[in-house]
Amino acid sequence: MNAAVPPRGQTPALTRPWALSVVIPACNATRSLPDTLEHLARLPGGAPHEIIIVENGSDDGTWELMEQLQRDWTAGSRLVVLRSAKGIGAAYRAGVEASQGDRVLLTADDLPFGTSDVEAVLACRSLPQFAIGSKAHPRSRVRRTLPRRLATRIFRTARLVVLGLDVGDTQGTFVIEGDLARRLVAGTTILGFGMTTELVALAQRDGAAPVELPVVLQPHPHGPSRINWATDTTRMMLDLVHLRRRLGSRRRHHNVIVLPGDTRSA
Repeated sequence: MNAAVPPRGQTPALTRPWALSVVIPACNATRSLPDTLEHLARLPGGAPHEIIIVENGSDDGTWELMEQLQRDWTAGSRLVVLRSAKGIGAAYRAGVEASQGDRVLLTADDLPFGTSDVEAVLACRSLPQFAIGSKAHPRSRVRRTLPRRLATRIFRTARLVVLGLDVGDTQGTFVIEGDLARRLVAGTTILGFGMTTELVALAQRDGAAPVELPVVLQPHPHGPSRINWATDTTRMMLDLVHLRRRLGSRRRHHNVIVLPGDTRSA
């Protein structure tokens, strides 16, 4: 992954090509994984240094497919397959712990934003330390149903009220400086989707204010989203209560939205 980025802003740009580790939780992902690997091998800026797939609770032969993909893998990137306890949080912790890259991309097995999240990072004048591919960014192209928009708005309000976390989207993809990612992810505790909200809260408490970047939400060619917005949103609300107890008193945090090409600091 090569990124020629001028050294501007608060985060120093790397002066050499940066190695990207891609971490992908995979649960019942037999239909999506082959296409995902094909797209990752052609990432803008060059193929990633490594792709780490973490199976977490599948019952459809995902692990067997991962082993076969690893045996047949001929692309330049290193392909690692792992298993973890069930839950996206457990999978991210296992994958990030095994990562070696200068930057770590946390994404999903169906690449919800295609390569637009990586393109947005490459477009920044300096590499953000903690970037979110954010559906809430004003320049993102996202088509969502009314119930999903309502659930997103309710959860955003709840994050602000309970945690003081004023971030548009904590359920996006992430590109994080490698050592920071390994330290913060190791400190998370939540097993499910709420883990990414925990990660953002830990980053802001650590002083690494997330930068939200625009993305293009892709259609689901392999079927509808596997997120159940009723049950999963309820679980994430309970996770907020857990985080409030864990992180202590409520403090309001602010993030900075930086558009690609802006001269403001990233």
